[in-house]
Amino acid sequence: MATGGCVLVSAADSRKLVPPRSTAAEPDTVLDRLWIFTCAANSDFVHLRRRSVMTPAEGAFFLGVPNIIVVQSSLQEAPYGRLDPPFAQYLIALRPLKRVVWSVVGSGGFHSPEETKEALGLAQRAPNFAGLMLDDFFTGAKEGKRAQLTVEELGGIRRQLRELGRNLEIFVTLYTDKLDLPISDYLELVDVITLWTSDPAGLERLEASLKQAEAIAPRAKRMLGCYLVDYGRKEGTPVTWMQRQCETGLRWLKERRIEGIIFLGNTTMDLGFASVEWTREWIQKVGNTRL
Repeated sequence: MATGGCVLVSAADSRKLVPPRSTAAEPDTVLDRLWIFTCAANSDFVHLRRRSVMTPAEGAFFLGVPNIIVVQSSLQEAPYGRLDPPFAQYLIALRPLKRVVWSVVGSGGFHSPEETKEALGLAQRAPNFAGLMLDDFFTGAKEGKRAQLTVEELGGIRRQLRELGRNLEIFVTLYTDKLDLPISDYLELVDVITLWTSDPAGLERLEASLKQAEAIAPRAKRMLGCYLVDYGRKEGTPVTWMQRQCETGLRWLKERRIEGIIFLGNTTMDLGFASVEWTREWIQKVGNTRL
């Protein structure tokens, strides 16, 4: 309507608009395999005691990655930030991204049947919807309540997902210190294991952890999860450790041992950590590498 200004369209015309194509690299490059793990802006204040204003969509844009996992806050985090239903409005900002995964088990194991139903509804309406996330799913118990859902409940969610007639997947968070748990029956219902090492000291055992994950769930896909912040110490992950896990992940991508690398997350990216800037520059450097 005016040079250099916003073009106004009617409501009818807006329904005809096609979301812009992502400028991300094609599927045979590293960039296409990079993800960001996100949650509501500032929800990590309870852990880091520092305010963050970056939203999930802004996190993906800032980091320069085309794929996103969106996770609901725990009850402890919710007073500082959470994703409030209805969720469909959040997906508008995520349209330019290639793949969107939404949690049905969130941070701290939060689960709501009503929110699960709504997440399944998102899968029906969003073309870039790729699956459901089970974050903080395993309790650490070897018997009794081993996970936030029963095997039967997870099987029911899996059946509903399959009935949608799309190639949608179930993702799960698996910490490297929980690889010895008796969870094989759950892992049979999972498509993608996202492998996380919460203590930077444990990154020395990355190779052994991946081999163990390969052994306990040979049919599942695997992704490497990378913390940008050491939550225990409330400081950025040392750059030397960021470099080690990123370069290890890149090697595993080239060897076809993992499907992707995930960076956590938006609520840590506007706090001035050196690990964030290093990772952003690394993505710009290796993103167009062909696999």
